[in-house]
Amino acid sequence: MITRLFLSAWLALLPSMALAQAAPAKPNAVAAASAAPNDRARQWLTLVDDGNYAQSWKDSGSAFKKRAADDWAKTALIMRDPLGAVANRALKSVDVSKPQVAVVRYDTAFARKAGAVETVTLSMENGGWAVTDYTVN
Repeated sequence: MITRLFLSAWLALLPSMALAQAAPAKPNAVAAASAAPNDRARQWLTLVDDGNYAQSWKDSGSAFKKRAADDWAKTALIMRDPLGAVANRALKSVDVSKPQVAVVRYDTAFARKAGAVETVTLSMENGGWAVTDYTVN
C-alpha cells in the first residue's frame, strides 16, 4: 500500500519535473549584475548588433544615460549602419584600470569593414557592470 502510494505520487510529479528541466533559463538582473566586464559588454553589444538601441540605452549606466535615448539611437545608427552586420568579434583586451572602471576592446569584422576595434567602457553601478561609453574605429 505504501509502495503504491509512493509510486502514484512520484508518477504525478514527473510531468512537472520534466517541464522545470525543459524550461530555458531566462537572463535576470542578478545574472547581469554578477557578469564579468567582458560578458556584460557582449550582452550589451548584442542589443546594438540587433539595432535595439532603445533597449541598449535602457541597459546602460547612468553616465551613458546623460544623453537622451533618441540621441543615442541616432548616433548608433550613424556609427553602425555603414559597417553592416557583425561577421566576427574577438576579445582583444580587458583593462580594469580602477576597481570601478573596465575598458573592453574587441577586434571586430563587419560586413563592410574588416578591421574595426570596438571599445566598450563600463563602470560598476549597483553591484554590477554598466556600459558608460561605446566607440567603434
